[in-house]
Amino acid sequence: MTIPPTADIALARIVGLRLCHDLGGVVGTIGNALDMMPGAGGEAATLAQDAAEVLRCRLVLWRAMLGGQGEATLRDTVALLKGQLAGGRAEADLGTLDPAQRLAEPIVPVVLAAMLMGGEALPRGGLVRLAGDPAQELAIWPDGQRAAWPASLVRALAGEMPPDPMGREVTVVWLCTVAATAGVRLSIAMPPGQEIGPLMVSVG
Repeated sequence: MTIPPTADIALARIVGLRLCHDLGGVVGTIGNALDMMPGAGGEAATLAQDAAEVLRCRLVLWRAMLGGQGEATLRDTVALLKGQLAGGRAEADLGTLDPAQRLAEPIVPVVLAAMLMGGEALPRGGLVRLAGDPAQELAIWPDGQRAAWPASLVRALAGEMPPDPMGREVTVVWLCTVAATAGVRLSIAMPPGQEIGPLMVSVG
């Protein structure tokens, strides 16, 4: 697969982080203003507050996906995904992993992007499961009705990156790019008799 040069990734991160910072400040101001108007606007005000909170959470998530935010625990990492997987129809599941385990700084955006891809593999919702060893290899897989990895992800892992990514394909490109930048190998394992296999994130 073709991966942009490191300098391009650094520039994308700087621009993205600045946008998240600037937009986050505006969203915070809107939310605070709405909180100061109890009873004003009724249902419309409530909808506006909810929308402001959703936007705030998405900006925080994308800021972390851009990287450079430091290492994080599994607990804090998956907390960023609350309400973000499959349009809120799926949840992250750590299984037997210790939530206090830490992810190295370069791995955080890889895991977040991979978990988002797991959410996109769940058209009817379910769980995005995480297992393995954060220091060596993690397995991420969607568990739910009609679970199937997006075709764009399968093609990208086979070396066919989207030439002109649009919409959700951007997440595929970003996942592959940050993984390559962090020296992480991505692959999909297909256990015998299974219709969908886990996405393997090999760190070591």
